Amino acid sequence: MIRRIVATTEAMERFWRKAHGWAPTEAAELLAAARLDRQVSFAHTLSDFLKPFPSAEAEARLILGYVTLRSLCEGILKLFFVVWWKDYCKDAGAVKDQKTGMVKKPGDVGFDRLISLYSSKVDSRYEAFLRRIQQRGNAIHHFNDKQIGSQEELVSDIAHFLDFLLAVNGRLPYPDEVYDPAYA
Repeated sequence: MIRRIVATTEAMERFWRKAHGWAPTEAAELLAAARLDRQVSFAHTLSDFLKPFPSAEAEARLILGYVTLRSLCEGILKLFFVVWWKDYCKDAGAVKDQKTGMVKKPGDVGFDRLISLYSSKVDSRYEAFLRRIQQRGNAIHHFNDKQIGSQEELVSDIAHFLDFLLAVNGRLPYPDEVYDPAYA
């Protein structure tokens, strides 16, 4: 499971960071500037959350696992909306700057809005999953008590992330199977 997440994330990063000539110019420039390499780096850490946590560190490691998943999910949504930049800009639901009225780049849009937009415009099947990841990842802010689940739930959510990653990737345009990370 982790190897598949890493391989898919690496293949997506390799393809989309060099999208000039394939993607529209604005999207290609946004993708070239994005830190997709950090998506890969975070994906590599997922195996750390499969081993039993020492009891003194269990809550911290669980929260860090959800923060990692939150970062990965948010990054995949941003990638999706950048790849579909032209469609995103035309959509009435696109997030706009309150002062200028200009469409915000997906990199500047918060996770909450990205979840809402993806769920309402693209695929609502993952909304509950994304909201759980969002809520549990927010437990990094310690002042208020938040539900963090269990390590077993985290492992299940990592598996669910693979499903989400492949679903989003399946909605991205590739010239052929040679480039498609689903075949990685």
